[in-house]
Amino acid sequence: MARWRWSLPQLAPLSLVLLLWGCVGEDLTPAPPGRALSFEDLKQRVARVRGLSFQRDVALESASLQELQALVEKSVFEERGRDLLEQTARIFARLGLLTEKTDLPKALVELRLSEQALHYDSRSGKVTVPQGGAKPPGLAFFADRLGAGNETQSELLQLYALTRILQEQNSRWPEQLKRRRTEDTALALAALTKGEAVLVGLAHLLADGGDNRQKIVERAKELPRFRAEIEKSLARLPELLRQETVFQYIQGSRFALWAYSLKGWEGVNGLYSDPPRSTKQILHPEKYYVERDDPLRLTPWSLLRDMGGKKILEETLGELLIQILLSRSLSREEAARAAAGWLGDSLLAFQEGEALVIAWVTAWENSEEAMEFFRSYRKGLERRHGIQLEPLPASAETLVTPAASKQRLLLQINGNFVFFLDGVARPRSLAIAEGLWGELETDVEPQPFEVTRQGRHAPAARR
Repeated sequence: MARWRWSLPQLAPLSLVLLLWGCVGEDLTPAPPGRALSFEDLKQRVARVRGLSFQRDVALESASLQELQALVEKSVFEERGRDLLEQTARIFARLGLLTEKTDLPKALVELRLSEQALHYDSRSGKVTVPQGGAKPPGLAFFADRLGAGNETQSELLQLYALTRILQEQNSRWPEQLKRRRTEDTALALAALTKGEAVLVGLAHLLADGGDNRQKIVERAKELPRFRAEIEKSLARLPELLRQETVFQYIQGSRFALWAYSLKGWEGVNGLYSDPPRSTKQILHPEKYYVERDDPLRLTPWSLLRDMGGKKILEETLGELLIQILLSRSLSREEAARAAAGWLGDSLLAFQEGEALVIAWVTAWENSEEAMEFFRSYRKGLERRHGIQLEPLPASAETLVTPAASKQRLLLQINGNFVFFLDGVARPRSLAIAEGLWGELETDVEPQPFEVTRQGRHAPAARR
């Protein structure tokens, strides 16, 4: 792949930034006072706080910036695959989630480096940090506000990596996730794991030998106040990645906090035996803890059969990405309201010769929620493409592009469902839409992975 320059001053480890934000307060004293903890001490602290044990040894090593970047690149491409990332970028650009020239593989590597400023590998049991222990200048502002020295900041970065390794060794969720990975399930699980890491960092900083559950809860609740400053620290990255990252830390910590505030770390452990299945449940914790609302799985059989091209992507966007998509043409508040009724979706992309065809079916809680999305998405399409969609003479529920337009779009509402088709001309697009509804299968999305913690744990906390 093409290489790009990366230097230490560009780094702004978001994991550390977010852990520190939650700790702003007059009574905070970084712990333990007076001395820095060794890597071995930190391993013991993380294991003790979480009530779990490392299943394999974990070692700390250092590497040059170039070596560290190579490790991160390899990790990113092993998780998703460069070809798939490039296809996803192309399709997301067509939808409006990314700009046309976004280099998604490069942006993901840059985000990973900015977020962690280190690399961890559960399989090899290694945490790799930059040589020399240098601190990115971007952290000076946060260090000044906290009175935290370089040692404390380094500890927090290592704690983040150790928490993730402990999670993976005890639940083995990365392997399970590969069985059915969608963007929505992956983002939901990432929010849970990063939310847990925030709480572990707070527990470390607030450690004073007593019961700090209430202090941790109070500090974690402060995190949303700093959303704008967190976004600013990621300004060079695509909007989609910025919003996903903010979601994972802010909403993820809030989600994990529900379980922690009720049952402590045993409550957090229980989340991994029955993890959230959608970003909807992270955005609305009551949809998980109070009245469980699992997503629908949609299978458009006629569409899969009738499309003549090669299927190159099958994805579930989920409430978060729909919210981000709508916010391109609406205010964030309007986009959040329009996306809140989401129940499930199926995004399919086909390559037909030189043409890219996108078909997207979404399900909503009721016809009113479906209509709100229908109207909101129509507004976004018209604004982005500079066109006016027209209803068919016999059906106000079906909108198409004018005959003179170069765009080939169809947007249709049918009860609780909305169908969008891009890249197919009339009358074929109308035939595809008509056939869709007769063979649209819907059922509750099954648990995409079985995750079990080794050792004893309590079920997920419920209200």
